[in-house]
Amino acid sequence: MIAFRCWYCGKRYLVAESRIGERLKCSCQNLVKVPKKNHGYSRIKKPLDYFVELLVYGGGGALLGFGFFLLIVIRIPFLTRLSGRRWTACAILMLLGFLLGALGGERGINWLGRKIRDREQG
Repeated sequence: MIAFRCWYCGKRYLVAESRIGERLKCSCQNLVKVPKKNHGYSRIKKPLDYFVELLVYGGGGALLGFGFFLLIVIRIPFLTRLSGRRWTACAILMLLGFLLGALGGERGINWLGRKIRDREQG
């Protein structure tokens, strides 16, 4: 048996394992998906949800890419003299951060954040 809650209203459900992946309509009128494991994620994402995640995680990744760029410029003195290439490097790192955040989601952002923290501490 799989136990889970509606993501929207919190109503509890207990269904057979044979119904994993099936969509149910909750009493709150929202569709929920039977998760693969107990207490798993039951929300069915809509296209707007994916778009918001793209903006949030992509924007966060771009911001982290900019922070990574600043750390590199501060640590490597010869980059301060390369004005044109410096901004190209900034744009590339921000684009990579955006793509990592947009495609990797929360895991991608956390990975990039760990790399920046390791660089600051190392």
